[in-house]
Amino acid sequence: MSWARPEWLHLLWAVPVLAALLWAALRRRQALLARLGPLAGERVSARAQRVHRRRAVLWLSAMVFGVLALAQPRWGYRWQELKREGLDLVVVLDVSRSMDVEDVSPSRMEQAQREVLDLTEMLAGDRVGLVVFAGGAYARMPLTLDYAVLRHQVRDSSSQTLVAQGSDIGAAIDMAVDLLGPPGASDRAILLVSDGEDHVGEAIVAAERATEADVHIYTMGVGTPEGAPIPNEGGGFKKDRSGQVVMAKLDESVLQEVARIGRGAYVRAGASNRDIAAIYMGEIRGRLQGAEQGVRRERLWDERFSWPLAVAILLLVAASFVRPGPLRLPGAMLALLLVAAPARAQDAVPTSADELLARQADRPDDLRLAEELGLTLLKEGRSAEAHDVLSQVAERTLDPTQRQRARYNAGHAAYRSGRLTRAVEDWRRVLEDRPDHPAAQQNVQLVEQEIARRLQQEPPPQDPQGEPQDPQGEPQDPQGEPQDPQGEPQDPDDGTLDPGEPGGDTGMPGDMSGMQTDDAGEPTDDTPKLEAPRSGTRAGEITAEEAARMVDAVEEGQPRVVARPGAAGDKDW
Repeated sequence: MSWARPEWLHLLWAVPVLAALLWAALRRRQALLARLGPLAGERVSARAQRVHRRRAVLWLSAMVFGVLALAQPRWGYRWQELKREGLDLVVVLDVSRSMDVEDVSPSRMEQAQREVLDLTEMLAGDRVGLVVFAGGAYARMPLTLDYAVLRHQVRDSSSQTLVAQGSDIGAAIDMAVDLLGPPGASDRAILLVSDGEDHVGEAIVAAERATEADVHIYTMGVGTPEGAPIPNEGGGFKKDRSGQVVMAKLDESVLQEVARIGRGAYVRAGASNRDIAAIYMGEIRGRLQGAEQGVRRERLWDERFSWPLAVAILLLVAASFVRPGPLRLPGAMLALLLVAAPARAQDAVPTSADELLARQADRPDDLRLAEELGLTLLKEGRSAEAHDVLSQVAERTLDPTQRQRARYNAGHAAYRSGRLTRAVEDWRRVLEDRPDHPAAQQNVQLVEQEIARRLQQEPPPQDPQGEPQDPQGEPQDPQGEPQDPQGEPQDPDDGTLDPGEPGGDTGMPGDMSGMQTDDAGEPTDDTPKLEAPRSGTRAGEITAEEAARMVDAVEEGQPRVVARPGAAGDKDW
């Protein structure tokens, strides 16, 4: 037996205090009756005092069982296996000097880093590796499920990472294919983030070799076709041997041809995360087939709080039928009797998502609390975090109603964070469980139309502050809700509405519109060598501890780069 909230057991210290207050109240009543004389004192107090004692015992017993219910006793458990499905993906990041160009704000390198960091927020069960390249290629991170290591490695990458300067896209693609290893149960893909400059000219040949190995290649262009000069560290701009200032331009033709040969897609990086969402959610996860990447077992306790709660309710009901006449208790006692109720109300209505996060750390198996956390994160505008929490609830719960509700609200969180394809995927999974869900049907149709419109549109122009503008010059709303033809959001018709709005939702960004609640309204000096796979790991995969050691080793020295002879030629950018 265990307790989910053992801190509530401290309220049992109040039981002796309440007993003393009740005893004092009974003594005071007896003294008052004695003043009426011997006849009244004997005939009234002897009969009534027995009833008062019984009622006091019932009150105290009800409080004891109520505290036990608040502490949430648990005994008996079962094991649940949680499967992680995904595909194998290698991010290829250009760290040549041309990525320091500032034709996009703040620079090509920082924009490329931001795109990969946005990608890590969308990954769900995929094994990811990292290759950086300039005049040669370097496998900076093998395939792993530790996305924190990937974020660290990306932030630590710059044009100073590799000494061999130039731009050899072909070597980077070959290195990524080697990192992916032989074909397995899941599809394999490469995401190339670069400005498209290829000084060696073997990008197309390498893409053909990758296609023969059954690897898909997706590309993202960073920069502008007009280009800009390459800044030097000491000031001024990079010049070629003839003394002319070098203008580094985005070469979309190379990236588009690589993507075409690699059976992938190309997109130009923008100011928002819609571009990486379109290529990852819409193309990589939308078209490629994932496989099981691992299974972990989780212990699910059987909650038994309902038993002591039922006893407490029965005792209170029994006490209400005991009618000895009015018994006036001191105000301090009444305050102690009500101490559990305000505390429980405060527990049910948290002030912020941070408070719920702290509570979830103590109660990781409480899916009802996790769902409440997801709804609160969505209310506070933290849509990406809300989607992760609600998706976990939908995957872990055994209650079909809670799974449908959490999956539907996860779709709204994905939509508000700009992940339209993921929102459609979540709503479709709702329809798998409940095909007649009208709001999910309508939202799938509307968001698919919106995705089609966006794919047909040209990339939005940049305003002087770097914000994307629509063709009419109005800023785009990243948090808009899916609208019906009359402009109203689609909500479920099964009575699950936003708490506090019994008439329905407003559909405006920032509120809880379109979300389903429960019935109660609550809502990663030498190139690292890959070792042979150990038991429990797959080929090319490392554990979190190995990844951490690898990070420390990379920071201590300069990585060795695999470069073809004469790869950079007379160009060192």
